[in-house]
Amino acid sequence: MHLPRILFFLVTAIALTACASSDDGIPAFPTSVSLGEGDLFPGIINDSLAVGENRVIMQLIDADDNILLDAALTVAYYNLNGDKPVFASRSEARLISAELNFIDENNDFERTSTGTGGAYITHATFDEPGDWGAEITIIRNGDTTVIPYRFNVRDESLEPGIGDLAPPSVQATTATEPIAEIDSSFPFREALHTTTVADALQTGKPIVITFATPAFCRTRACGPVLDLVIDPLFQQYGDDAVFIHIEPYLLRDVRQTNVQNPVPAVLEWRLQSEPWVFVVDRDGRIAAKFEGIIALDEVASALQPLLRTTTP
Repeated sequence: MHLPRILFFLVTAIALTACASSDDGIPAFPTSVSLGEGDLFPGIINDSLAVGENRVIMQLIDADDNILLDAALTVAYYNLNGDKPVFASRSEARLISAELNFIDENNDFERTSTGTGGAYITHATFDEPGDWGAEITIIRNGDTTVIPYRFNVRDESLEPGIGDLAPPSVQATTATEPIAEIDSSFPFREALHTTTVADALQTGKPIVITFATPAFCRTRACGPVLDLVIDPLFQQYGDDAVFIHIEPYLLRDVRQTNVQNPVPAVLEWRLQSEPWVFVVDRDGRIAAKFEGIIALDEVASALQPLLRTTTP
């Protein structure tokens, strides 16, 4: 369902070249696809960006395809749809890192580390689809590098967007399937597999829905998201919100044939990668969404306002 992150840099329609600016200080964004020059290669790794609010995920790699987690990034966004670039916003990127791992079902369900991963997160609002640019300022080892980057913004996101109604999925639960067929966690998270999304939408409570597969995650970020984000939030807010974990793949298929066939809920939510976390408000609309490596406070900050009730 998703290309390896490093390969993503090579096949996405992007443009990276040495930085240049016009006389008025506006960055000169490239118009043709290039793999860039020099030793640093930043890239946006979201499955898609769309009009509206976006959590923009960037990775930084070097000439040897190593992911770099020791830089400071500032990103200035420009609308490129007119005759010249128009400045839209500027944001300092936040680095979120985690020890990536997976549950090895063939080795006594051992939690196997695959190294440290991370991404640089900014937030941007795009007011129209089409061509956009990011002027990325990178400070690393005392050196400053400025790189212009071209990307595309869709009219609508592939997955449900902020403010959209959450699809009322009727996914498999412990009422319909053995827990081992719907959860690759170890130990199982049975409490997160008792309620369908459709039923949760009838409770009037906020909902936190996580699409993740600890054993078969291509990004190896699924286990850390569940361990470090969802489990603590469930312990703290499990009585006030509904927490749901959905395996993105049919586990019987992936175990027997190594083919990652998506479950129906993944198709309904139009997901192209994993992990994903969606926070749904009391009215059943998407209040926040998070892709890839995620920090605990990001989801907590989205959930906490939905738990508050006002008294007349």
